[in-house]
Amino acid sequence: MHRESVLFMKDGDGPAEAALLFRPDTILAVTNSCGAETFREGVDYDIDHARGQITRPPRSRMPEIGRDDVAAEGALLHHHVVDVTYTHAEDREAWRPMSAAGTLPRLARRLQRGEPVTLCVLGDSIAEGYDSSGFHGWPPHQPGFARLVASGLEQEYGGAVDLRNLAVAGSTAADALWAIPGDAFTAPDLAIVAFGMNDASYADAAEFAANIAALLRRIREAAPQGEVVLVSPMLPTAACSWVVHTRFEEYRQALAQLTGDGVALADVTATWTRLVARKNPLDLSGNGLNHPNDFGHRVYAQVILDRLALR
Repeated sequence: MHRESVLFMKDGDGPAEAALLFRPDTILAVTNSCGAETFREGVDYDIDHARGQITRPPRSRMPEIGRDDVAAEGALLHHHVVDVTYTHAEDREAWRPMSAAGTLPRLARRLQRGEPVTLCVLGDSIAEGYDSSGFHGWPPHQPGFARLVASGLEQEYGGAVDLRNLAVAGSTAADALWAIPGDAFTAPDLAIVAFGMNDASYADAAEFAANIAALLRRIREAAPQGEVVLVSPMLPTAACSWVVHTRFEEYRQALAQLTGDGVALADVTATWTRLVARKNPLDLSGNGLNHPNDFGHRVYAQVILDRLALR
């Protein structure tokens, strides 16, 4: 596990605890979010290997944050995060989605041959890169998931990836139908369509699915050879009061119904649901509400890349 993020909440004068995703075998590094400061076991933190818990003693140098500060609307959490790198025994294969290479045969051939790929990303603020450290110009300058996916494909398969990120903060699938010019769809080998967070403030699953289906038709009309990955969104925290939280599972199911030849689903929602069953949702959040942090953007990227894997 590389740089899993945890957030320590002040709890009076006593120690603060945070849950790790897996029960650790060996702790390799515990640092601040920038990676510039390394913390010491037995001084700055203690590890309960059996419970998968990391504890911050009262005199630790590790950052922490008050509950009232987290409750502030849209509070950026990057500088309050601690990153933990460790080994563990749990099988990663149990977390990997099945490859969609068979559903996206043209893309699979191009990747296998190391040919260049044009990647078009449509989505909202999450797809634009909010609140990754790179988006804000903060160390370690990690980009959002779109650039991580493009870089991952280049590293794995060798071909250049031309990333065209058309995502716009605040947008919905309905917005994309009129706001994105048709010529934006003429060249992509792969389109990543990542909406849902803003849609959940007003659209039920049927309306959301209808808008995504209309967007798929526009993409197919402009680029018949292009293939598509639909991305179901992360879960917002409980403090995100302007969305209907039950819609995210409904959206996930609706997107699955739109898959078929040339259209695959990268199910971030299912993975996120498993993550927050083990961890505090704030551990994954960039703003305490509806954006992922660096670790969350890497989760997005890994789910998408695993769906595109040639295996």
